[in-house]
Amino acid sequence: MLQLAEEKQCLSCHARDDETPRAPGFNSIAAKYAGGEMRGYLVEVVMTGGEDHWGSATMPESGERAEVSEEEAEQLVDWILSKHQE
Repeated sequence: MLQLAEEKQCLSCHARDDETPRAPGFNSIAAKYAGGEMRGYLVEVVMTGGEDHWGSATMPESGERAEVSEEEAEQLVDWILSKHQE
């Protein structure tokens, strides 16, 4: 999944740890959304981008970054959420 995250440019703003100034790290996202109740919401965020997801961090809209299909978004979200269990 790391390869997909790199291919879709996720790591340009996010990091696997919490040492990134532009957006929350994957570990922080996993902790905040632990339990998976918000999985569908996160998939939508990955696909569409936008703001007001996490403080002042704005996720680039689709068209401003690599396009992510629904299937790819689901895979990425599941991978990120699994980090809470590591």
